[in-house]
Amino acid sequence: MRYKWNTGSIAWLVHRVTGIILTLYLIAHIYVLSHLKDPVAYDKLMALMKNPIIKIGELILFAIVLKHVFAGIRITLLEIGVSTKYQKQIAYAGAAVVAVLWFIGAFYFLKEVF
Repeated sequence: MRYKWNTGSIAWLVHRVTGIILTLYLIAHIYVLSHLKDPVAYDKLMALMKNPIIKIGELILFAIVLKHVFAGIRITLLEIGVSTKYQKQIAYAGAAVVAVLWFIGAFYFLKEVF
């Protein structure tokens, strides 16, 4: 018997995957920052952060953070008693809010590049 994917199971999977990605990013971020005691290395890293490819990576990270936050809000709503029959609407509303916030954030992220 094949498993049938529904909105809730996809939202659950996305929440778990984004959580793992954010955990790995946080570990890498702390590692990099802990090795920036030299002012020259810090200046090199700050120059690298202005690279458009890095900015695209920041936009991807921003999308992952937004998606993880709104998936967490969806789970919280379900746990405090909102009926699971509204799960699909909550997931779609969260995705719409993520998209709007991401485009607003992308404008500010990319304003510095161009």
